[in-house]
Amino acid sequence: MLTRRAALVAAPVLATPALAQGSFPDRPVRMLVGFAAGGLTDVTARALAQGMSEAVGQPVVVENRPGAAGNLASEQAARAPADGYTLLMAYCGQVTINPHTYGNLSFDPLRDLTGITRVSRTDVALVAHPSFPANDLQGVIAEARRQPGVLNYATAGNGSLLHVIGELLQRRTNTQMQGVHFRGSAAAIPEVLAGRIPLLIDPVPTVAEHVRAGRLKALTVFAEARSPLLPNVPTAAESGLPDFAFDNWFGLLAPSATPPALVERLSAVAGQVLRQPAMVERMTGQGIIPAPTTPAEVQRLLSNESRVFGEVIRAANIRAD
Repeated sequence: MLTRRAALVAAPVLATPALAQGSFPDRPVRMLVGFAAGGLTDVTARALAQGMSEAVGQPVVVENRPGAAGNLASEQAARAPADGYTLLMAYCGQVTINPHTYGNLSFDPLRDLTGITRVSRTDVALVAHPSFPANDLQGVIAEARRQPGVLNYATAGNGSLLHVIGELLQRRTNTQMQGVHFRGSAAAIPEVLAGRIPLLIDPVPTVAEHVRAGRLKALTVFAEARSPLLPNVPTAAESGLPDFAFDNWFGLLAPSATPPALVERLSAVAGQVLRQPAMVERMTGQGIIPAPTTPAEVQRLLSNESRVFGEVIRAANIRAD
């Protein structure tokens, strides 16, 4: 994960009348983040918050509320007044996977939160140690079928998006592999670099440098288009596995009872910030792709991924640590 906040300093934006109508906002807006400062969710939130602050003329203040894989911040946002002054920057798994892996949540993200916009996404890659015999996705599938249940792949977390992608991959390809789940990419990557685990599913920004240096080889990217950081690596569809695209994405959400007109205006401001050329350049340079949507689009994404992920989580009996 990225740890340098400066990498995503938002570009100045012109003041917009989108939120100037009426009295909103007439005081600071807070943006909750369910993870510690310096992580990718936090970095993304601070970039957007700075741009939105400049656009609306009021501070948009990031508040870190780490704990329970983001659930503490999600619950706080779900219980907040639906007045637009409390927003949530959420990692996709926080709102589409956690409800299925945590059995005692007191809130339902689909019921108690509403999407404002998808903010950004990072591609996810399948990479291997250079000694691994296969050089593409079909080779991995062949190896997994040749040795059912023997081939290991690493991820950055049990119950994470990367874990769920690994389970989905096995079901879509009729293979059996063993997931080895670490606490973060920083713990998983050295095991693959050392050759102790042959495969790794991880966000492109965390592995791209190793791929370019030849320390890892990239086999495929689970995305609709090739990654700007690894343009020579084919997508899953190009590798013979259609309709297998799952992004590590981040979204801006609000309490579900927030008035639709206010949600639309917040979405418009966020979209303006995310489309600024300087913001786009800074984000894409780090392998982070600005990806603003309408509220309806991000809500469909939330619903669809919650359904797909819920099915595989139940089938694989995935539970949070």
